[in-house]
Amino acid sequence: MKRSDIIGALRQHWPFIIVAAVAAMFIFTNLGRDYLWEDEGDTAALAANILKFAVPKAWDGAAFLDSDHGARLNRNLVMVTHPWIQYYLAAGSFLVFGQNTFAARFLFAIAGWMSILFVYLFVWRSIGSRWAAFTAAALLTFSVQFLLYARQCRYCSLNLLLVCWLFWTFFKMKSARDCALFILAAALLFHTHPYGIAPVVALGGLSFIYRPFATQRRWICFAAPAVALLTLPWLALSSLSSSGSELNTTSAQSVGEFFERCFQAFIESTSVTPLIGTAIVLAVVVLTHLAKRKTTQNEVSGSAATAQQAPVLLETNETSILLGVFATVVLYGLETAVTQSSDSLWLAGMRYASAILPLAAIAAGIVIAKISRGNWLIWTALLLVFEFTKLAQLTPWVAAKPDGVIHFGSYSVGAHVPQKIIDRFLGSGLTMYVRDLWRENPGTVEKSCKFLRENAKPDDILIVNYGMEPTYFYTRLPQAMGIQRQYPVYERARELRLPEFVFGSDHARWIVWRSAWETGPGYAINDVLREITEHGGKITTVLQMEETVWENREDIHFHRFSDGSYLFPRTQTFPPSRIARVDWPGE
Repeated sequence: MKRSDIIGALRQHWPFIIVAAVAAMFIFTNLGRDYLWEDEGDTAALAANILKFAVPKAWDGAAFLDSDHGARLNRNLVMVTHPWIQYYLAAGSFLVFGQNTFAARFLFAIAGWMSILFVYLFVWRSIGSRWAAFTAAALLTFSVQFLLYARQCRYCSLNLLLVCWLFWTFFKMKSARDCALFILAAALLFHTHPYGIAPVVALGGLSFIYRPFATQRRWICFAAPAVALLTLPWLALSSLSSSGSELNTTSAQSVGEFFERCFQAFIESTSVTPLIGTAIVLAVVVLTHLAKRKTTQNEVSGSAATAQQAPVLLETNETSILLGVFATVVLYGLETAVTQSSDSLWLAGMRYASAILPLAAIAAGIVIAKISRGNWLIWTALLLVFEFTKLAQLTPWVAAKPDGVIHFGSYSVGAHVPQKIIDRFLGSGLTMYVRDLWRENPGTVEKSCKFLRENAKPDDILIVNYGMEPTYFYTRLPQAMGIQRQYPVYERARELRLPEFVFGSDHARWIVWRSAWETGPGYAINDVLREITEHGGKITTVLQMEETVWENREDIHFHRFSDGSYLFPRTQTFPPSRIARVDWPGE
């Protein structure tokens, strides 16, 4: 390709280049500053163990790390419930950049940034509209929920990228090579998180009932067995080797509960994406089209020429993409409703269905460009409304209920309503997010880890009741009381002759007790104090810290900003957490 051709292409897409540069600033600025929160710590700690054992093992000789009390592990203490791609990606980053916060997040951040590129190219190549492509990319770039996912050492950003690739390969699937790429994208999406099978099934199902997908139908018949071969064995391995899947999923006990879950899934997907605004604009497009067609028919009744010149509502590829997005959103909703309670969905947000974010941006980009029809004023107004207000989301529609609770009969769901009235309509959290790129935001994990690094010796044994993974990642201190008698892994851990400190508190030197998780590990602080006292230990509190619950939480509804403020109300506050030193006789 000639240099002049490259320059010409760059000039043609200069608005997107600016958006991509802004996105890079939003995603990569001070990426390694804030400490990993608990779920990120799980990824980082198991990734570090991959460098030692080649597999994500929960025991490395000093700390037992499994937040589900061993339910996710097989008999060799290897984590098998969750697919491994995120762990190996983080391990590869550690191998190159060292074991630190920046390295933990870097490759995931690249995936998040690349999803913006894929959104733009997919829309532009599919429907030939730079307006729609730019709108979709811009909507994603200025979505705070998207940015929080992109800066996580977790599978969410991989979902964002891979679902865009999946759609791209599906829409251009006209050869064996394209089919192979679709199979690869589908398998990777599943092994990022099993719920990633939803868009695969959605697109595959549409190919059998939607005529414009007739070409893809033939290749889907070849792809389906291959995808099954690359995914189903993992489900079998996970189910047979551990009880983690059973522990982390719950089935609905009644039809009413199932619909409650579906409603909650709808709330989560429309609270952080412009799906409602997209539906409204699309309805306006349809009504405008029908009105124009009726006017045309009245002017020249029955004219064949008129029928040929009648305005087209949506081009075939535009309709196909919108159908694909709609089917994927519905399947994600059904998938999560079948496996998660409404309370779990409220707490997890869009974590399991993060792939909806770029798809919702794509759909919004198409309908905004369609209704604008080249009118800069209309396009700019809609883009600003969708980007910098909540009017395209669910929030304004439930603004009159500050507590967010919606009752129907004996069932209820929870919407997310900001504390301030103005934030229910205009506040997107973007200014707070951008401000925090250059601000320190220390939480309980960071404060406790810094204290331990300054005061603890390398072989001091630690008791911590929550956040074991990030605490170990930053301190490397051995952890006591990691396995209790009631844990599923207890008997196997005894068979493997793990050190005695893993099962009890004897000779522990430090206690980090998080007040928000009083009985999280299956025992309370009084149990710890009693056991240590019975063995002759003397306990002295040396530090009290504000309990911030989570570090860098990935869901905007629970994210704590740098000044300790939240965009949405906190459900509960807690007393200070404590660090105590334990002194033993003769030491």
